Amino acid sequence: MAEENGSEFKPRDYFSAENARPSKSLGQNFITDKRVIERIVSEAGITPDDEVLEIGPGLGALTFALARKAARVVAVEKDARLAERLRGLLPKWPNVELICGDALDVDFGVLYKGRRLKVAANLPYSVSSPILVRLLRSRALFSTLVLMLQLEVGERISSPPGGKEYGSLSVLIQTYFDVKLLFRVHPSSFWPAPKVDSVVLKLTPLPEPRVPIADEAVYERILRAAFSSRRKMLGNSLGSALKKGAADRVLAAAGIDRTRRAETLTVEEFGAIYSEAVKSGEIT
Repeated sequence: MAEENGSEFKPRDYFSAENARPSKSLGQNFITDKRVIERIVSEAGITPDDEVLEIGPGLGALTFALARKAARVVAVEKDARLAERLRGLLPKWPNVELICGDALDVDFGVLYKGRRLKVAANLPYSVSSPILVRLLRSRALFSTLVLMLQLEVGERISSPPGGKEYGSLSVLIQTYFDVKLLFRVHPSSFWPAPKVDSVVLKLTPLPEPRVPIADEAVYERILRAAFSSRRKMLGNSLGSALKKGAADRVLAAAGIDRTRRAETLTVEEFGAIYSEAVKSGEIT
């Protein structure tokens, strides 16, 4: 079990003592490799002035490593059992705040105290994509995000056009962030060990999106429609986001061949489609 100073992290002991098991539905795989933890903290560039958001702290392996460097750490934990255990360790860590709640529901804006936060987290595999979208929508609050994700999700986010993993999430994240793949993490660095490798990425919010976007919801709708069926040509797949018969007109105005498929387009080309769709009033 974790010692009271947070210097040791043995989730297997905790669950054995509680006669419990990690929750598969919550995507609980606990990082136990101190080298990986230290590297995440290092890559985030934590300084004594920094305020840090951690999502899914579990039993505090990364939390306390962050707290040793940062001015303030806010940890959001959905599992009430783990939150209770973690709360018992907090009297010795006055710079750690614990929120027992779902990161998909927490208002990140209330955590902002005048200085943009850094995010460092081992995101739960089961909800990593929706959490990423939530973080994206609150990106003005953050200066840097260092995130550990399932390898497949990490590859999807960082994939270039034409890659087999390139999809709507790739375009969406790359529109608003600089994405850097830092390093892979073997399953043996976790307990219980996941069936796949993980990857740590660094996301840096861009000063301005790569393309001008006034209505993010409309932009997301266009991306979802474009990638709704990877075998479809854009002239057909965009139909669900645009008025009847408008797809060909919008694509022609954007200078994009209707027979192309979504996975071949750059962020800039999706920006052109969005711009022409909005300008012409063709959005459904």
